[in-house]
Amino acid sequence: MNYSLYGLPEKVVHCKNCLMHNQKPFSVNEVGNKIGMNKQGMKVNDDGLCAACEYSKSKDKLIDWATREQKLIELLDKFRKKDGQYDCIVSGSGGKDSVKVSHLLKYKYGMNPLTVTFSPLMYTDVGWRNMQSWISKGGFDNYLFSPNGKASRILAKEAFFNLYHPMQPFKFGIKSFAAKMAKKFNINLVMYGESYVEYGSDEMNSGDAPSYNKNFYINDDKNIFLGGRSLKYLLEKYNLSLNDLFSFLPITSKELGDHELTVEHLGWYVKWDPQSAYYYAAENAGFEADEQRTDGTYGKYSGIDDKMESLHYYTHYIKFMIGRCRFDASQEIRNNHIDRDEGISLLKRYEGELPKTYLNDCLEYLDITEEEFIERTDQARSPHLWEKNKNGVWIPTQEIEELKSL
Repeated sequence: MNYSLYGLPEKVVHCKNCLMHNQKPFSVNEVGNKIGMNKQGMKVNDDGLCAACEYSKSKDKLIDWATREQKLIELLDKFRKKDGQYDCIVSGSGGKDSVKVSHLLKYKYGMNPLTVTFSPLMYTDVGWRNMQSWISKGGFDNYLFSPNGKASRILAKEAFFNLYHPMQPFKFGIKSFAAKMAKKFNINLVMYGESYVEYGSDEMNSGDAPSYNKNFYINDDKNIFLGGRSLKYLLEKYNLSLNDLFSFLPITSKELGDHELTVEHLGWYVKWDPQSAYYYAAENAGFEADEQRTDGTYGKYSGIDDKMESLHYYTHYIKFMIGRCRFDASQEIRNNHIDRDEGISLLKRYEGELPKTYLNDCLEYLDITEEEFIERTDQARSPHLWEKNKNGVWIPTQEIEELKSL
């Protein structure tokens, strides 16, 4: 039966400009992500443009960036401290975007950022070097937090089997850790890089303001899910304490209390481009690209901190027919670095590639066999997107014409 396993539209509608389509799910507060939950996704408008392309075009034609920067300066002046104390927080792991955000805030706009890091599940060698360069060459104070390793593995395995989302434990941290640290250090400003709307991961109107969606890091619901399971289930099955899982939980309104927190995206005030962010980070903080291209795509500098990252994008491809190459090529089309034909050529070569470089490390971390991985992968394929051909090979059924021969 041809149905959507994740509640997304059964008819795939492709963007006429980039390579994205309407199966791109919105980001959510991960603690509400549970088994059988339906997704809400990016729309393609009547003119054939996806929301990400629509927003990208507005960046070029409708936004006065000089006015936006003046608004940034006015915002920063409200939080700026002249006694050397930290006046803002930048969350990251030494990737190109967090490096550029923190460096601009400190060296161009005169802020005193504290950088904070919720540790990746498994640092890559180049990721760890970039983390150290961010601190030493970039010149920043940093708090590196490593959550309970046993609990991380348990949650990653549960998330793999229940949600086909093994990187979820790290996602808990990057969405809420900065807010927790802001409360702890009595800092009122947190700044991220790009808005989610840049990639079609949030409603189009979220690009109207610089604010980071509070629903991503605050959750007052008592029904909390980690790895797709309730807290009660996890505590009883694995004999865990609540403290073992505490670092993965979101901050609550009660915990914030009267702490007034402003969380925003620098990319709303300053025109953002992943490629220019890479060059900026390399020049100002010694950021290194990887020596080899990343599995599933053609690039070498994006999302290279965590060994689990390539598997994360592969699972995204299996569930939604959107892999890492499609993400990268679509963004570069929007930023006029490549045209659509070149993007299609890149997809033909790399989209949906098995992430072999770190796959064994990931399977060992998850404590699963290759057979279990393959079985769960096939279960995660939505019937409206995939079918087996006569040779028993899975093929996407609603691809653009140029890719149907793959």
